[in-house]
This record gives sequence, C-alpha cells and structure tokens, in this order.
Amino acid sequence: MTYILWIVLKKDVCINVGSLGKIFFKNGAYLYIGSAKRAYKARIKRHLSARKKIFWHIDYFLSRRYNRIKEIWLSQKIAECAAAGAFYNKGYDFIDKFGSSDCSCRSHLFFTKRNLYSLKKELISLGFNNEDKNNFR
Repeated sequence: MTYILWIVLKKDVCINVGSLGKIFFKNGAYLYIGSAKRAYKARIKRHLSARKKIFWHIDYFLSRRYNRIKEIWLSQKIAECAAAGAFYNKGYDFIDKFGSSDCSCRSHLFFTKRNLYSLKKELISLGFNNEDKNNFR
C-alpha cells in the first residue's frame, strides 16, 4: 500500500534530520510518500502519534509542533517510487534525499504551493483515495 501524508507546516523552521543534517523547511504544504506492505494502518497510526521513537526522516519532521497531518491518501494502484516520479515530472519542489535512503529516488518529500483543488485532482488522477484520519487512531 502506498500512502501520502499531506502535511501543513505553519511556519518556517530549521530541523536537524538525522544523517541529512539541518534542513530549512519553508511554511506551506508538504506531501510525504511512503509505503507499507502489510501493516500500513499501524504505520500511518505511528505517523499520527505524537510520541514515538525517532527513526525515519519523516519522524524528525513530524516531531515539530509547527506541523500537522492534514489528510491521508492511499493507493494500491501505484508504487511508492512511481508516485515520487510522478511528482518530479509535475515539477514539485522536493527535499533532496528525504525518505529515500532505501531506493534510488531523489526524495519522497515534496513541497507544493498548488491550490487545494488542483492538488486533490492530481492525487485522484494518480489513483489515490482520501481516507479519514480517524480510521488510523
């Protein structure tokens, strides 16, 4: 299962992201692409949790109090790296090497200034469906 976390960052912030070092994140909307073969609900529940051991790049980003996961999108139709490729091809800005240490992608975290309607339209065209966050709590 491939998932996208639509994350809203409320202010500019510099975050130390483990081995990637300090990264400046501007306020706005971010899309994090991840996957889980079996336990995707547990993985997403972990992302939503405020208390967790910091392990993945996304954990560092989500551990800040200035952001929140706005929406969760799921797809069984497109693989994680193919989804990332689609965002590169559509010209999304990305945070280099973020969340992609186990593959050859340049990143799995994208920044967007697209409006809500066009972003949702793009996600649907890629085969993603919006899921209620409460299903993962």
